[in-house]
Amino acid sequence: MKSSTSLRYAGFVKRMVAFALDYLVIAVYVVALAVTTLGIFRVLEFAGRAVTFPQNPVIGDLIAFFTLVLPTILYFTLQESSARQATWGKRKIGIRVVNANGETLTRKQAFVRSLVKFLPWQIAHTCLFQIEGLPFAPAQPAPLVLIGFAIVYGLVGMYALSTVISKNRRAPYDWAAGSYVILNSHSPK
Repeated sequence: MKSSTSLRYAGFVKRMVAFALDYLVIAVYVVALAVTTLGIFRVLEFAGRAVTFPQNPVIGDLIAFFTLVLPTILYFTLQESSARQATWGKRKIGIRVVNANGETLTRKQAFVRSLVKFLPWQIAHTCLFQIEGLPFAPAQPAPLVLIGFAIVYGLVGMYALSTVISKNRRAPYDWAAGSYVILNSHSPK
């Protein structure tokens, strides 16, 4: 790895602000996806075909994964393994993701990083799809679903806490991928 004096690690606040900005990108995608889906439903209804959301929670979860979670993972993977080394939010804040040598992540490293990073989000989706009656008349979640949500909160808390207390401000997904989030050389501390 490059000398620790040459790399300045991005802390919790910068990383969270960058993620909040990236979440705007995700939100725009979600809105576009929802509008497109509802538009398709309306066209099909107009054509006399009744369309409903899947009643099978596994099918619903798979649809959510392939239309929402996986595209988000791929966005982060492609951006962080590009020459820019950063998503839009990270670029705006002046931080980037590098490997142990201060170089661009491989696609595999970036994919592992993103997969582990968004694991709590996928677990939360899986749990939500197991609650009968959502979103209009939800039933009491089963104990296993509540355990799943506890795991989500535990992972998110661990991710955040590790960026505060670890020497290099790394989260578990950084450890899994061998990545570091650093300040650009022109960024203020």
